[in-house]
Amino acid sequence: MKPVEWQTCQCSSKRGFADRRSAEKALGRAQAKRDRHAERQGIRRGIARENRIYQCDHDLYHLTKQSRRDYQGAAE
Repeated sequence: MKPVEWQTCQCSSKRGFADRRSAEKALGRAQAKRDRHAERQGIRRGIARENRIYQCDHDLYHLTKQSRRDYQGAAE
């Protein structure tokens, strides 16, 4: 499986994706990875998992676990 290309963002040390499609692909992979891990452990409740994409001021897309309701500065 080929990894999604990313770069370190200037706004933080987070992974930044160049376009929304790449970020959506990375989001799906991250969710699947966490789901597989939880399934192996036998626990599905309470796992922290990425659920949203947002665009930062440097025009890169990031993954986050925060919901839009909890984060008022979300730019989508």
